[in-house]
Amino acid sequence: MTRSRWLAQTCSDALDRALGLRFVQEVHTGVISDQAYADYLLIEERFVETATRLHGLAVWDAPDRDALERNAAAAYALTTEQTDYFRAARAAWPVPSGLGPDALARADRLSAYALDTARAGGYPAVTTVMFAAEILYLTWCTRAHQQGTVRPGPIGDWVALHARDPFRAGVAALAAQVDRLTVPDDDLIRWFTGMLDAEIEFHDAIYT
Repeated sequence: MTRSRWLAQTCSDALDRALGLRFVQEVHTGVISDQAYADYLLIEERFVETATRLHGLAVWDAPDRDALERNAAAAYALTTEQTDYFRAARAAWPVPSGLGPDALARADRLSAYALDTARAGGYPAVTTVMFAAEILYLTWCTRAHQQGTVRPGPIGDWVALHARDPFRAGVAALAAQVDRLTVPDDDLIRWFTGMLDAEIEFHDAIYT
């Protein structure tokens, strides 16, 4: 068994908790409100900026050319394809975000956790927290895309973006990087589950 698969299986309880998020279920069943998705667009766009910084840190600390190229490509996708998505989605969406400062502060704890962990743990930590975030999105978006009743338009586009290449291939490449990490198992588990716990608080922030 690869180390990335072992990590996901070992942390399956934390992953299942994240997959059970209200936001995930409402997108899957097509019942998410216009207001809730407007609020999600705001906080997710803010986190995409953080993810870009994380991949930049990984480029700086990359152990080999493969890791350098993979993280550079991820940063490029975040600042092009995903930036274009948010610009178009905001323009098309019928209501603006109504999140207050308390909810924004709660959502921003995801960025704080990821960046603090990355600075402390370097390349292995960046790789692990991003693997946690991306395996979560690949899993729930694939299920929603294949089995759900996702609303068409910006929501359907967002789900499809995370259920197909190049995102799917990027997750596979990230898993291969996890396979090559040499840090202790306890560190991997702590970073992976910590990121998922932060993802739960992040997504729940739109309902506060």
